Amino acid sequence: MLCWRKLLQWSGLAVAFHLALATAGVSAAELAPATPTTQMIQRVQIYASPTTRARLTATGMDANESVRTWEVFLRKYRIPFQLVASVEQLEILQPGVLLLPSAIALTDREKRAVIDFRGKGGGVLSTWMTGVQNEAGESRGYSFMQDALDVKVVGNTEAQANDIWLMPHGDNPVTHSLPAGLRIWTERVKPWYPLRLVGAHPAANFMNWGRTVVPEQASTTITFDERIQRTGRLSRSVVFGYPERLWVSADPKLLEAIAHNSLMWLLRQPDAYVTAWPHPYTGAFVLAVDSADPVAEVDLNFARQFEDAGGRATYYVLSEVAQESNQFLKKIQARGHEVAFLGDRFTVFKGQSTAEQAKRLVTMQSELKAAGLDIPINAGFHAPMEQYDKNTEILLKERSFGHYISSMDASEARLPFFAKENTGTEKSARTLVVLPRTLGGPDDEDRDADNGMKEFFNELDLADQMAGLAVVRITNQSNLDKAQLGEFFGHLKAMNNRMWMATGGQVSEWWRERDRVSANLESTALAPLIRVTINGDKPLRQAVAVWVNLPESRGSVRLVARGSYAKLPKVVRIDDWRDAIVLDGFAAGEYQWHLYFDKPVVDPAK
Repeated sequence: MLCWRKLLQWSGLAVAFHLALATAGVSAAELAPATPTTQMIQRVQIYASPTTRARLTATGMDANESVRTWEVFLRKYRIPFQLVASVEQLEILQPGVLLLPSAIALTDREKRAVIDFRGKGGGVLSTWMTGVQNEAGESRGYSFMQDALDVKVVGNTEAQANDIWLMPHGDNPVTHSLPAGLRIWTERVKPWYPLRLVGAHPAANFMNWGRTVVPEQASTTITFDERIQRTGRLSRSVVFGYPERLWVSADPKLLEAIAHNSLMWLLRQPDAYVTAWPHPYTGAFVLAVDSADPVAEVDLNFARQFEDAGGRATYYVLSEVAQESNQFLKKIQARGHEVAFLGDRFTVFKGQSTAEQAKRLVTMQSELKAAGLDIPINAGFHAPMEQYDKNTEILLKERSFGHYISSMDASEARLPFFAKENTGTEKSARTLVVLPRTLGGPDDEDRDADNGMKEFFNELDLADQMAGLAVVRITNQSNLDKAQLGEFFGHLKAMNNRMWMATGGQVSEWWRERDRVSANLESTALAPLIRVTINGDKPLRQAVAVWVNLPESRGSVRLVARGSYAKLPKVVRIDDWRDAIVLDGFAAGEYQWHLYFDKPVVDPAK
C-alpha cells in the first residue's frame, strides 16, 4: 500500500487515514452513549452505466477504463465496494456513496435513479462529463450536472493548451492531504479535456504553470457540496471535472490522495489534519518590500498604511543604501516591521563563486550593522532580482539565516518548506525556511496598465482560497499611485480576519513551530482516538490547530480524555463540516482524546 505518511510530509502533516467505523464495526450507540450521533456510511457503489459503455464502444474508446480505474483504487486501499451494472440495480440501491465514473451518456431513467438515490441521503462522486448525452448519442448539455450534482459547467480547457496543471486547495475537506496549490502535471489528451466548473465550494483548479488567473474565466475543476433533499435527508456530492484517463499519465499517488479524501468525506468518516497556519487564520501573506533605493518618508507612510490594513512588512534592504536610510529604517522597525537583507549591491548572486558570494554576504551584514540597525543573526534574505544558486543557499544555511524568499520555480506548492542539505535531505535542525513567491506583485512591469490591479487581486484571492502563502514583492518608493495604493491596502484590510499578514521572519518561525506537531486518527473499540504529539521541550508559542472533518454538517466533535491525558483543548467551529482542536500554549508531549460526534442541535421553534 502507498505510504500515506511519506506522502503527507510534502505539506508537513503526519496524519494516518483509517476507516474508523467500517474496520472496527462500531455502532452509533457505542460512539456516544450520552448524546445521539450520526451513523457513518459504509457502502461504496460503482455504477458501470450500460448506456455509457455502449456510447464509448461505438466511438472506439475503451469502455472499461474509467470503471476499472476505480476498481483498482478501491481494492488497493481495501475499501469494500459493489459494482452496479444495470438501471434496475441502481434504482433499488440503499444510501451509501455512488461513483459515476465518466458516465457521459445516461438515459432519463438512469438520471431519475441518481436523483432518487440522493433523495435517500446517498452521496455521489462524479467524474468528468455526466449525463451529457442520451442513449442515442444526442447532446443534452450540462443541465443534469447542475440539477443533480450542484455544479455548473462553463467550458473546458481545450482552447488553453497550457492549462495542464491540477492544483488542489490546502486544508480543504476533500483535498487536505496535499499541500496548497501543488502543481500536478497532467497529460493533454484529445478529447479528454478537463471541465471548468462553478460550484458552491471549490477544491481544485486547472491552471497554467504560473497560476495565471484570467478574468471572467473559471478555473475550478473540483467542487463539493451538501444539500437538504426534498425528502429532508442530507446528501453530499463531489464533482471531479477531469476524467480517469488523466490518471494514466499523472502521478497516481497524488490523484489517489484526492480520491481518498473525497471518498472519506462522502462516507462521513472523520479525518484529522494539522492546518498550515496558526489559528484562526486560513491563509498567510508576506509583504516583501525590496529596498534597493534609499528608504525615505514615503516608505514610512507606506508602512503606516499597511499597519492600518492589519499587517507588518519585511523590508529587504540593500546595504549600500543602509547608511542614508537608517533614520527611516529605525522608525519602521520601531513600528513592528522587519528589516532583512537584499544584498550588498544590486547585482545577481547567481553564477558567482562561493568565495565571492561569501564575501558579499559579509559586506552586506557589516554595512547594515555599521548603519546602526539592530538585525538578528537569523534575519531573512531576498536575492536581487531573485537570481541565486545552490552556493547561495549553502552559504545562507552555514551563516544561520532564518529564511529566504525563493523564485517561483523553487517549489511546486504554495507553502513554505525547509531547505535541504547537500545530501538532498532536510536539515535536522530545520533552520533555513524557504518562502516561495508564487504570484506577482501589483506593480510588476509585465502587468497590464489598465487591468493590472484587478489581475493581482484575482490572484491574491485565489492564493487565499487555496490556503496558501502569498509572498508579494513590491519595491520601496513604489510606482503605484495614490488611488492604486488605496485599492491595494483596502483589499488587504478586507482579508485580514482570515489571512495572516505576517513578516517573513514570523512565517519562518511559525513553520518551525508547526513542524513540532503531528496528529494521528486511529480506530478503537470505544470511539475514534486522536493522538497528538508535540515535539521539543517548550510549550507551543502559537496556537496550532488540528481540523476534524465531521460526519454530519453542523454537528460537533466532543473530546473525552483517555487515561491520564486530562487536559482538554478548546474546540472551535470552522464551518459546517469541520471543527478545530486548538492547541494553544500546550506543553511538549503526547495527548490522546476519544472523539464523539454529536448531531446538530435543532431549534424546536423552527
